[in-house]
Amino acid sequence: MAPGAALVSAPFGGSTCTFTLPIAPGAQPLDAGACLERTEWRVLNRVATFNRSGDLQTVDPLVTALEGLGLLSKQRIVIDDQAYDVDFVSGNRRVIIEVKRTGGGLRDVHAAALRVAMHARTLGAERGIVLLCASRVSAAGLREEWHKLLKVFAPDLASRLGLVAILDDNVVIEPDDPLLRDIAEAAANAGGRSAPTLRGNRSFEVMRVLLSRWLLHRGRIAVGELQRQTGLSHPSVSKALVALGPAVERRRDRSVALRAFPSEAWAQLVALAPKVRQTSAFVDESGRGGDPQRLLDRLRRAPPPGVAVAGVVAARHWHSGLDLEGIPRLDLSVHAPDGGMDTAFVARLDPALVLAPPGTPPLLVLHAVPRAESLFTPGDATLPWADPVEALLDLYELRLIEQADELVRALRRTP
Repeated sequence: MAPGAALVSAPFGGSTCTFTLPIAPGAQPLDAGACLERTEWRVLNRVATFNRSGDLQTVDPLVTALEGLGLLSKQRIVIDDQAYDVDFVSGNRRVIIEVKRTGGGLRDVHAAALRVAMHARTLGAERGIVLLCASRVSAAGLREEWHKLLKVFAPDLASRLGLVAILDDNVVIEPDDPLLRDIAEAAANAGGRSAPTLRGNRSFEVMRVLLSRWLLHRGRIAVGELQRQTGLSHPSVSKALVALGPAVERRRDRSVALRAFPSEAWAQLVALAPKVRQTSAFVDESGRGGDPQRLLDRLRRAPPPGVAVAGVVAARHWHSGLDLEGIPRLDLSVHAPDGGMDTAFVARLDPALVLAPPGTPPLLVLHAVPRAESLFTPGDATLPWADPVEALLDLYELRLIEQADELVRALRRTP
């Protein structure tokens, strides 16, 4: 233990907690028992540290999590000699967040919505977001009240407002878009909660694994191995196989494979992709113009773990004759078996990358791969390749339907 400090242990919440307390030079020996008797202990859900002067500081996990998304906390913005205090704001002032943690019910929602709407209008922000943490209201009641509140505001202002609520047993996101999903994921993780609505949706993973094997001519797979790769239980895998109907060939040895392209299931996945694919999109705010190839080259020099090349670049890997020039954007697949997509590497890749405002063409797009096994293929460079189904979904997202169909035909022609 460092000089000028005392080690104190105390019963707390059914456990024994140990604290290191600073002691000023020349101070009398610390009477730990007397200190504990006069101390009121509270759970703050914060990490306590001491600065070099020996003063107690707290690190708020929510602040740390949202700052990791490129947001600045506790900012005062002055316009025409008028000061506006905001909880969080993006560096370009396009996104403003009002945080309510008290759990005071719908009254807090009303107050926060009015405040963030005023800030969004006055400061010209493109998004004004209310973030509720540990609120006592129900998800259904909160959604109903939020939609009522939006009718109070002018349509152009209401369209800029968003709600993220981390409830005791649910997460509410209104509207459901990549920016709000990232904020919800960060807030849920900061509170040590699992966010069930944010966990990677695995309802289509059985079909995606089977489709990837069908495209790559890899034949049948044992049901047990399918469970392991998807991370799903046997009942969940069985239910997904039944949903695929006659598109699935079953063998007595408990192995399965696709007979043909599962058109109906694929159409459902494409239609639901904006909701079931966890996505984060980024733009370059430096004004110098983004270059997807430059980003890819930089990423290959310091490849982060669990990240694979997807999108147009991966589609060209799987079919070199793809009829498409250039790279409209860089798509990456991020393995996220626990439902949380780690985007911290983006800031290291280029500090100018920030979350893309709605409607802005992104330079970089990340998609989570929520199954237990990533099924990435080692590449000839330092980054692996995402499976062809990930590339297909990215092409559909880019509205490159003809190129997606061409990729399917090319893969099936080439054993």
